[in-house]
Amino acid sequence: MHTYVLMLHTDPDDQLITETALADTNTMIPVKYIQDPLELDSRTMEWGRPALILLNDAGAFYHGTELLKQLKSNPRYADIPLVVLGEISSPDYVRECYRAGANSFITKPSTILATRKKIETFFRYWFEVAEV
Repeated sequence: MHTYVLMLHTDPDDQLITETALADTNTMIPVKYIQDPLELDSRTMEWGRPALILLNDAGAFYHGTELLKQLKSNPRYADIPLVVLGEISSPDYVRECYRAGANSFITKPSTILATRKKIETFFRYWFEVAEV
């Protein structure tokens, strides 16, 4: 199956912003979206294993960083990199995300242009530079 990024998000506007920013980049990696973490198993069975899971503000899912902990303790997802896209970037919250299993934390930009630039930079690093 082709490589793809799975994005779990709680807000349809976040999906629209991400899709818009991705359309403006040269990113060739498809992104698939899920709003409900309970769909994760059925979707990954259908789509195959994602190369990366983006959690759009992990604090919005369940209680704090519980979803991160659950994913990292599940053998199906434990070795898939987890990246948190957070609106809150307090040092305590960022540390909590890392302790729960996040591989990276990215603070959400406030504009579409900044979002596009961060997405492009992130995808370039993750898929062209990093050894995953």
